[in-house]
Amino acid sequence: MRWFLFCYWYEPDAPSDPVGLVRLWTLARQLVERGDTVTVLPPRYRSALLQRGFSTAPIPLLPWPVLRPVSYAILSCLVGLLRAWRSKPDVVYYRWMDSPHPLLFARLVGAQCVCEVNGEPVPDWSETERRLKRRLKHRLATFALSRCDRVVVLTDGLRDLVIRRHRVAAERVAVLPSGTDTALFTPQDVAICRRRIGVGVERDYIGFVGSFYRYQGLNCLLEAMAIVRRTMPSVHLLLVGDGEASLELKAQADRLALNPYITWAGRIPYQEVPTWIGAMTLCVAPFRGDRGETSPVKIFDYLACGKPVIASAIPSVSTTFVQGGGVAFVAPDDPSALAQAVLVLLRDPDRQVQMSVIGRRDVEQRFNWIYITDRLREWLVTEKASIHHAHPRIL
Repeated sequence: MRWFLFCYWYEPDAPSDPVGLVRLWTLARQLVERGDTVTVLPPRYRSALLQRGFSTAPIPLLPWPVLRPVSYAILSCLVGLLRAWRSKPDVVYYRWMDSPHPLLFARLVGAQCVCEVNGEPVPDWSETERRLKRRLKHRLATFALSRCDRVVVLTDGLRDLVIRRHRVAAERVAVLPSGTDTALFTPQDVAICRRRIGVGVERDYIGFVGSFYRYQGLNCLLEAMAIVRRTMPSVHLLLVGDGEASLELKAQADRLALNPYITWAGRIPYQEVPTWIGAMTLCVAPFRGDRGETSPVKIFDYLACGKPVIASAIPSVSTTFVQGGGVAFVAPDDPSALAQAVLVLLRDPDRQVQMSVIGRRDVEQRFNWIYITDRLREWLVTEKASIHHAHPRIL
C-alpha cells in the first residue's frame, strides 16, 4: 500500500521542535518495514528533517498562532497534490488536528481516509477555550470524523465518544492502542543509568516523564512526595519534561521544601528517555480525575523499561491495564493514596521485580509497534471491500 501521513502538531511552550510526532514517525517506519510506501507531510521541525527510512515533505509554517495551522493546511495540501501526481496514495492517514483538509485531500485523490483520534477532539477539560470556540470545534470534528472511511482510536472510551458525540458509524471505528518501541525502551542496569545522568546510585527515585500540563496531576505528586519523605527521607523525585505548569510546580515544591530532593531534568532528547527511566526505582502517572480520554503513552514506555508503575485509575488506564500486573492503580487527585501506594511498593522489592517482569511481557505481547501496525494493515486490507466512502456526494 501507498500511504500519505498528515501530522500537524504544535505545543505553545515548545515551538522549536515538539515531541508529539513520535508515534507517527514510528508508524511510518513500521509500515515501510512491511513493504509499504510512505510519504509523511509534517511541519518543518528539526525532527522532521532528521527522519530516515521513508519519504518526508516538511511543510514550512508561518510563525503566528492563528496562521500557523492555516499555513500547514494549505501548504500540505498543495505539496501533497504534487506528490500524489507522481504516486497516488491508497491511504491518507492523519491525526485529528481541528482541520478536515486531509479528508478533503483524500477525496480529491480518491484514497481511503483514516483519522487517528488520540485524545478527545474537543476536550472538556480545556481551561482556555471559550464555549463558542468549543462548539465550533465540535461541529467541525463531527463533520470530518463522520465522513472518514475509518477512525482509529487509542482507547475504548474514545471509541464510545466518537460514536456517541461525533456520530461515527461503529463499524468504521477500531481501537488500536498506542504502544512503545520495545527495542529502544528496554530494561537497563539501574546503577549505570544513574551514573550516566549524574544522580546518586544508592537512593530510591520516583520518576515521571512527560509534559508538565495541569491534567498530568503533578501537583498531587508533589503533595504525595512530601508525605513519602516523612517516612522515607532518602527518597528523591526525578521529573523529566517541561510545560505550562512548570513555574507553579517549582513554586509548590518550594513551599513544601522539596526542591533539594527533586531533579528537574527539563526536556531531553527522545533517545535519552530510556536512560532516565532506567534510573528510576518506580514510575508514576498521576493523571487528574478530569483528564478525559487519552492514551497513557508514558505508561507503555515505563513498562517496556521494566519499571513498576503507579497510575491514577482513570478509565483510559484501568481499561487498558490489569490491576495486579505491571501497573498499580490509585484514586486520582488523592495525595495520601498515592503516597501510600509508593511506600508499599518501595518496601516490597520482590513485588517490584514481579511487576517489572509482568509489565515488560505485557508490552511485548500487546503494545509493541510491530503488533499494532500489523493489526492496522489487516483491518484496512481485509475489510476494504465492505467500506465505501462516507457521504461521497457531499464531499
